[in-house]
Amino acid sequence: MKPEARSKQEAASAVMVAQYSGACMIVLLLATLCWGLLPHTGYLFSALVFLMAIVLAGTRWNRGPVILMAVLCALVWNFIYIPPRFTLHIARLEDVVMFVLFFVVALSMGHLIARLREREEALERHHQEREALLAEKHRADLLAESERLHRTLLDSVSHELKTPIAIIRTALDGLGEGDPYAAEIATATRRLQRIVDSFLEMTRVESEALTPRPDWCEMGDIMHAATTPLEPELRGHPIELTGTEEMPLLRVDSRLLAQALGNVLHNATVHAPPGSSIEVHAALAQSQAGQGELELRVRDHGPGLTPDAARHVFDKFYRAPEAPAGGTGLGLAIARGLVRALKGDMTADNHPEGGALFTIRLPVQIHQTPP
Repeated sequence: MKPEARSKQEAASAVMVAQYSGACMIVLLLATLCWGLLPHTGYLFSALVFLMAIVLAGTRWNRGPVILMAVLCALVWNFIYIPPRFTLHIARLEDVVMFVLFFVVALSMGHLIARLREREEALERHHQEREALLAEKHRADLLAESERLHRTLLDSVSHELKTPIAIIRTALDGLGEGDPYAAEIATATRRLQRIVDSFLEMTRVESEALTPRPDWCEMGDIMHAATTPLEPELRGHPIELTGTEEMPLLRVDSRLLAQALGNVLHNATVHAPPGSSIEVHAALAQSQAGQGELELRVRDHGPGLTPDAARHVFDKFYRAPEAPAGGTGLGLAIARGLVRALKGDMTADNHPEGGALFTIRLPVQIHQTPP
């Protein structure tokens, strides 16, 4: 074997050993951390922590260490946290269902996210090979091919990642609506769904694979599309909507705008005190015939933004020090990416009377009513 090949093989072996060792150490550290928090959080919290660790490990490690980590997390969660503790025996049927679902989701998430990373690396190699041919081929053809491959990848992985979550939702139907365990699992499932959607949407935003499809729509319909997925979170935060009563039809991609607005509203529910309202004001400035600028202002009644948060609130994975556990730090980054895909922009500030204020501005076409 050539020295160069032997050196690469030894380096690869060292990386694998480091990843397997890291998987064991991370499981041990998370188990210790969650054990200390167990009296305050309950044992379902530890399951979400383990799942998040598996998702993050899958974005950096090879498939073998990720699958090992998924198996170890499932066994540790069963042995330490599921009653009766410090045994592999599971007494209650609800806990058996949760353990099986956790095991399936952990293995699936670890495997599928590792596949996503491998496919992205393969796609990157494909891009590099294509770059060498740019001198001989037309650049527009290469960009179109790259976009098609990326869309195919995202569609495939999106379907594969959402399959385990669909399994959980199906299993919830068998536990009964009044079962408190079913309610806890449903809450955890919604959180996991948001995590998966955030990772996929961030990939779309960064890859510039978003193509706005504007159509005529009403602001009320956009607001309804933004708030419907957030009904559980908005139950304790009434929406005070103003400025839409006389607003004409607008030509805009309502799906992208509703998703961006929904992410801002979800952020408000996280930081606003229970029972406080969330104010949404819409305004329309017309610059010329048929063209204008839509402005949406979302204000919560929380503590507002610190100077550091105001600078970094749109950064990927940024989470304020006082933010509750369970988020990904991607919601606002995705929201601004979606707004910029619509040729607009988004800013964050503090309201003069308290609370955070997020402002979305984007160009729109305005339906002209006959005189």
